[in-house]
Formats: sequence, structure tokens, C-alpha cells
Amino acid sequence: STYIFGPSRVQASCEVPAALVSGIGLVVIQVICAAMTTRPVARGEAIELNLDDMTVDQGLKLIEDERVRPLLTYLSSGVFENKTNLTFMKAYSVVVQFGDQQQHSLKLYAYYKKVIVEYCDAGLASVSGISGGELIAKLADNWEKQTILTFWMQRVFQYLDRFFTKNTVEYPELFTIALRLFKEKVYEMVKDRMVAAIIDVINKERDGHDVNQDTLRKLIELLCTIGDMQPKIVKQKDGTTERLMWVCSSRDIYKADFESKLMNLTAEYYKNKVTGWMAECSCPLFLQEVERRLSDEDGRLSRYLDRSSGEPLREVCQRELILNTAKQLVEMDSGCQHMFVNSKHDDLTLMYRLFRREPTMLPYMTGVMEPYIETRCTKIVEDQENIDNPPQYIEQVLELKKELDEMVSRCFENDSSFQKARNRGLENVLNKDTRCAKYLALYADLQLKKGLKGRNEDETQGLVNSVVALFAHLKDKDIFLDYYKRSLSKRLLNKLSISTDAEEAFISKLKVEIGQQAIQKLQSMFTDMTLSDQFQREYNEQSHRGSPGGVCHEVRVLQTNAWPEKADEANIVPCEEMVQCIKGFETFYESKHSGRKLRWIYNMGQVEVAALCFERKYIFVMSAYQCLALMLFNKRKSITFKEIAEATKVPAEECRRHLLSMTVSKHRLLKHNGDDKKIEDDTQLEVNDAFVNERVKVTISLIKEKEKATEAAVAVAEAPVERKHVVDAAIVRVMKARKKLDHNSLLEEVFRQCTLFKPQPSQIKVQIEHLIDREFLKRDAEKRNIYIYLP
Repeated sequence: STYIFGPSRVQASCEVPAALVSGIGLVVIQVICAAMTTRPVARGEAIELNLDDMTVDQGLKLIEDERVRPLLTYLSSGVFENKTNLTFMKAYSVVVQFGDQQQHSLKLYAYYKKVIVEYCDAGLASVSGISGGELIAKLADNWEKQTILTFWMQRVFQYLDRFFTKNTVEYPELFTIALRLFKEKVYEMVKDRMVAAIIDVINKERDGHDVNQDTLRKLIELLCTIGDMQPKIVKQKDGTTERLMWVCSSRDIYKADFESKLMNLTAEYYKNKVTGWMAECSCPLFLQEVERRLSDEDGRLSRYLDRSSGEPLREVCQRELILNTAKQLVEMDSGCQHMFVNSKHDDLTLMYRLFRREPTMLPYMTGVMEPYIETRCTKIVEDQENIDNPPQYIEQVLELKKELDEMVSRCFENDSSFQKARNRGLENVLNKDTRCAKYLALYADLQLKKGLKGRNEDETQGLVNSVVALFAHLKDKDIFLDYYKRSLSKRLLNKLSISTDAEEAFISKLKVEIGQQAIQKLQSMFTDMTLSDQFQREYNEQSHRGSPGGVCHEVRVLQTNAWPEKADEANIVPCEEMVQCIKGFETFYESKHSGRKLRWIYNMGQVEVAALCFERKYIFVMSAYQCLALMLFNKRKSITFKEIAEATKVPAEECRRHLLSMTVSKHRLLKHNGDDKKIEDDTQLEVNDAFVNERVKVTISLIKEKEKATEAAVAVAEAPVERKHVVDAAIVRVMKARKKLDHNSLLEEVFRQCTLFKPQPSQIKVQIEHLIDREFLKRDAEKRNIYIYLP
């Protein structure tokens, strides 16, 4: 006899694992858990089993009486009779006793199958003649109970899986054969009705009806499990409770029998829905409904559908709800154009969020966005009021760009396709001519002279960033740099900059945008100013204290190639006081740098002249040319214009403009006998003795209209010449590296290297011909479109 004493000690020839003895009888499947919990055997309580004299049929009778029949009773009534560990131990001991013998193992295995088959037959009978929601509710209940039966039957007969089923392919493992029997006896009989009912319930849920999601989850588990070759049942914690779960790896039947039909019917369902929504809803309402539906489908994946259906389900839903509707949605009266025009940013965000699921649909949005931007930008740049007011022109363009940047960031998460559409929309309009490049340079000059006054560091940095960001969109960057260099020169030489830090920040931003080489001359200008300050300090330490002849003066030494200002070609005749200053500084400079020659730029000079010929003393701030003319009146009371021009050697037009500036009503320092607005060669000029001004220090401003016209003409004329040199250099640089290249490849390389402007193919072709004439290149003898570099 074999004696089994409680869960704390086992003394027997049968192999009952200690874990099974101590944990037997604890199964939790939702509300079933309380009824299934077995009472532990008390310590010392013993049950005698005479296994040696027992036949296999008697053992099976014991198993049926002690374990199987109570289990089946529980599954039908919910009440478990004689629920102790001893019943399991008795049944398990019988299986261990006879499981080592082949003929007895076959009987045990056959009994196991018989119990499963009978329960499957009963389950099939219970669903006969029903359909729809009633069918799937009953099937879900049957599947849950089938799982409980299979789990506990396998626990009793698990000894067969250790040796009997493991050593043969004819008899599958207990979990496997149980699942196959259920598939054969039940699933194959009801699968079509079941699948149709499941999908019908899912569609009802889509329509807003409440459904039993737990029932759907159980049946999806059934579909995912059926057909698996090596299934297992395990306990899994679900919050504070435990439930039995099938563990399987195959989804073949789920895919073939259920998922394919679900996808087809889902497509049909949403196709019908879309037709109604299109007729009833505006674009924003349609988008809201689509987002809600897609969110619901994701919820179904997390609640009961298998995760493997995620991608196919999303693909079907997005095809019907987005791919097939995107174009029509964008073109609706309340669609994309309406959203852009009326700044419906929330609606645009929603449309982008949905269309992003299908990236091929985004061009429908960008295709509307780009013309919208062009229209708004065109309205600004073609407004005559803005054309006549450069600062206002640029401010409105900057405001538009700021608005577009915020829209792209907020609504489209800085998606690259929308950034490119924004850039194209702006650039297509701004680069139609060079006006924006010129106006932006003038605007930057105005801000660095006056506009930044009173602004803190963050505001200053923001303005610099916005100007450079707009500069990045310009095709004619060289035009901007030309104007900017001229205005920077005047700011530095006349000390008009509000903030040196802002100037340096601007240069740093430009360097990042276009590279070191492009802004090298601008940096050299700052270097020259720093060196000039150092020279001036040393000069002021000379014996004359920087004032030879008693005239205090300040000199800026500029590199010839770095600055836009050029030395006067005419041999200007300075006055005696200037001559002394010039000689004093040249002597000092030559002591520092031998072999260098200074050329004086009088037209950039500024002079303070003390006037002692009026009722009160005045100090006039004027240009060097005006000073030279005015100093002549120390020797003569009246002088003709021609005599002044010959005495000073100032070019006639410049001399006329400077003198006319001293005869206008605001600062009528000189008077003449001709037309107030015109000076001829024989016009007599003399000092206006009646000059009166409330200020002691008076600035004599120059007439600027002609100066502006001249500068504009020079800038436009010089840009093409400079571009020719840049194109020539790029061609030679490329050919020197490649040695031999065809025409189209050479064009691409030149386009890539010309970062400050975009040369036209015709212009590149002309420069290639010039380089061939100058023997830098030659054509291939056989293929005329191939060029060869000549070292």
C-alpha cells in the first residue's frame, strides 16, 4: 500500500511533484475561482490506496468518480463536490501507477480523449439552431469551460506527457489532442456562423451599440488558438485575480477564417459610411468623425482583437477613410483652402494628423498651401505703398514669414514637406526681382542704426534671426551683401551703429548661412576698425597729441579690397590745415609700416568747422568737400562755382551737390545770385551774413536723392560683373579637379558652388566660351559637349 500524508510531506513510490501537491486546486477564471478552490488536506490526514491490487479499469473508475464527474458537475452547475486535494492525489496516483505500461497508457489516453469528445459533443448540441449574439455568447461560455476541463484533465493525466506522448508521434500531447478534438467536433461545425456573428456584433459596436466585449475577447482567443501545433494553458494574473490563458504561436486559422473576412466587411462598412458623411458633413466634421473612428479601431485592438490584426485593420480603415477621400476633402468649400484663408489652425492640425498616416496624401495639402503663400506674398510685394516704403515692405514680409513659420510648427510639426512648400511659396515671389534683396539690406541698416534702440538682448537676437532667416530665401544673396557692405561701411566710419554686439551677431548668422568666404570682407572691416582705434591711440601719444597745427583729427586706415569705398581718382587739393594733418599722420604711419602707401578718401571724411563771421560762434559739421569749398571764403568774399571746382579739384557734379546743400533754406550758409535749386558755372556764391540758427553746433546735411540713384545704379551694374568672376572661378575650380567633364555635369557643379546667386545656364555657357578663348578649357575633338581642362 502507498500512503500519502498531506501537502507538507510525500512518502510514496508515485512521483507527485511537491509543487503540485502544495498548489493543487487553485484555478481562477473570473467568477469561477471561488467554487474551484479546493480545501487543503489537514496535516497528518492519510488516505490508503491499494494500487498494487487495482486494475486499470478500476483506476479509471476511481478517476471518473473522484475527479472527472465532480469537474463536469461543476462546469454544468457551478458547484464542486468533494473539493479537496485528496481527490486530485488519488486520480494522479492512478495515472502514475499505470502510466509506465504501454497498454495501460493507451487506455488512459483513450479515456482522456473520450471525456474531451463527449464534452465537445455536448457543447455542439448546445449551439444547434441558434445564431447571432446568442450563438457567440454560448460559444464563448463553452470555450471557457472547455479550457477549464482541458486544463484540469491535463493536470490529472500529465504523467502521460512525460513519457507516453513524448516518445511517439502517433499520440499528440494532451493539450494538443484536446484542442484538435474541439476543432474537429465543434469549431469546424460552427465557424462560418460564428465568424459572421462576431463581425456583425463588431459592426453594431461601431454604430454605437453596447456589446459584450469579454465574449468577443474569448472568441478571438479561440480563433487564435485553434490549429496551433503545440498549445499550452497557463495561469495568468489579471489584476488581483488569475485566469487560464492559452499560449500559442500560430495565427493561421485566425488569419484565414476570420481576419480576411473582417477586413473585407470593414472596408465595405466604411465605404458606405463615407458616402453618407460626404453628403452631410463639412470637411472639419468629416475629419473629426474619421479621427474618432480610427481611435475606436485602435481601442478594439487593445480590448479584444488580436494585435497581429493591427496593421491590416489600420490599412483598410485608412484606405477607406483617408486615401479614398483625401482629394475630395481638400477640394471641398470648407476644405484646405478655406482653412488656410481663415486661419483654421486646429482644423489644419487635424487634417495633417490624419493625412500623415498616409504620407502620399500630404501633397494634396502642400499643393494648396504653396499657392496660398504665393498669393499672400504677392499682395505685399506688389503693393505700391510698400514699394515706396522699404522698411514697411520688409516688415510685412517678415510678419508673413513669422506667421507661416508658426503655422508650419504648430499645425504640421515642422514636417519637411510643409517647410519646403513654405519656402517655395515665398521664394517664387520674392525672387522675381532683386527688390527684396535691396530692401532687406536697407532694413537691416535702419535697424542697426535706430531700430534696435531700447530693445533687450532677446529682442535684438530675435530681429537678427528673422532678418537672416528671410535672407536665406533670397536667390540674389550677392545683391544683399553688396548693399549691406556699403551700409555697414557708413555705420562703422560714421559711428552710427547702436550696438556692436548686434553687428557681430548679424555677421555670425550670415557666416552660418553662407560660409566664411562670403563674409570675409565684412569681418575684415571690423578688423580694420579695431586696428584703426589702436593706431589712433598711439598717434595721440605723439608730441602734438594728435593735433598737428592745432587741428585735432581722427584717421581710419582701411584695406583697399575689403571696403566698398575707393580713393578719389581726382587729385583733390586739400586746404592748408588738412595738409598739416595728412603729413603728420603719414609720417607716423610710415614709422610703423614701411613700404605702404596711404590714399586718402576725402568724400568719406567729416569735418567740424568753427565759424567766427556771424553774430555768434557756430560749429558746422559737414563733409570734407564742403569744408574745402567753405575754407576758400577765408580769402575771398565772393567766388564763382567754377572757381571753387577748379581750386578744390572736386568733380563738378559732386561739388555742385555739396554747395547746393549749403544754399537750401534750412541751412542757408551760402547765398548766390541764381536759381535757388540750380548752380551754374558762373554762379557767384558768398557767405550769408544773416545766417541764424538756434543751435551752436549745426549739421549741414547733404542732398541725398542723387546719391541714392547713383548708388543704386552702381550696385546693379557691379553685380553682373562680380558674378562673371564667380562663375569663371567655379568653372575653373571644377575642371581643374575633374580634368574632363560633359556640359550638363559641369552645369550641375557650377550651380552647386554658386551659393550667393543662381546663375542662368546661358550665362554659364557664355563664360565657358570665354574660358575656351582664353585657353583654360578646350572641347573634346569627337564629342563637342565634353570639355577638357588645359593646365
